[in-house]
Amino acid sequence: MPSEPSIGYEFSQADLLEAALTHPSFESASGHNQRLEFLGDAVLGLVVAEQLYRLHPEAPEGELDRMRAGLVNGRVLAAQARSLGIDRRLRVGEAQRRHLPEPSDGMLEDALEALIGAIHLDGGLEAARAWVLKQFGAAIAAAHTEARSLNPKGRLQEWAQARDPSKMPDYRLITADGPDHAKFYTVELSLAGRPLATGTGSSKQLAEVAAAEAALAAIDSDKAR
Repeated sequence: MPSEPSIGYEFSQADLLEAALTHPSFESASGHNQRLEFLGDAVLGLVVAEQLYRLHPEAPEGELDRMRAGLVNGRVLAAQARSLGIDRRLRVGEAQRRHLPEPSDGMLEDALEALIGAIHLDGGLEAARAWVLKQFGAAIAAAHTEARSLNPKGRLQEWAQARDPSKMPDYRLITADGPDHAKFYTVELSLAGRPLATGTGSSKQLAEVAAAEAALAAIDSDKAR
């Protein structure tokens, strides 16, 4: 099974590529991709974390963690696997294929991580790093902006700390209405004892996010005046 341009890496050990693209349901002399997936998951996490650390020297640990989680989640990895044609090349057992004609996101995520593990074994960490950065470089570069837009609580906390590190947003549950299986929560957000906004949602966490979004909108409105 030779390398293809869509993969973006030329293997010297073709059996590694074959194993990476073999689902456990498929019997093969070269084995399947579970062990490679274990290795590739660690390599991917390391490379992405290291790049985020270098690109964002001022970002706190929590924000770096959110950015990494957004980059290496199953949906993102499955989409990247499809863009490389892995969904068409993955070898799957006949019984599994009858049950699931197209590879699931989980299967594709595992195969992509196995491919990274295979590249690491074939060419070393630098080869794996170069490949990961080639595939994910643009997304890594954009992760900071996306993480901020998707995390209003983090953005509000940054805004507050920039003005007074001793003052943190405080979220207080006001009400939790409705039956246990369908509660509706209302949260009040304060800063330094001064109420800024309220938010509602189907969970306390979602209500806090809504309150942070409302507070940020009020802050932006004040800036525009």
